[in-house]
Amino acid sequence: MITARALENFNSTRHMVLYYEDLVTNRTVGPKLKDVQEFLGLPLMELTSRQVKIHKGSLCDFVSNWDDVNKTLNGTEYERFLHADY
Repeated sequence: MITARALENFNSTRHMVLYYEDLVTNRTVGPKLKDVQEFLGLPLMELTSRQVKIHKGSLCDFVSNWDDVNKTLNGTEYERFLHADY
């Protein structure tokens, strides 16, 4: 409902809907990143990240309520994040 209202408020403003997961899933110049660069009027290019992994091991070692998170996300569209290597 909030998203719909925001889109309604900005319907006369040039914009695009972008989800973080769309960018994280394909870190090369994939379809969504290409769309963003074209929308911004930028030349298409490979983008790199200077992100540094700050932990070693699996996420379950760092999340105190891992059982709850695991139970909640299992079987949903977000289950893949439980097994992703961040």
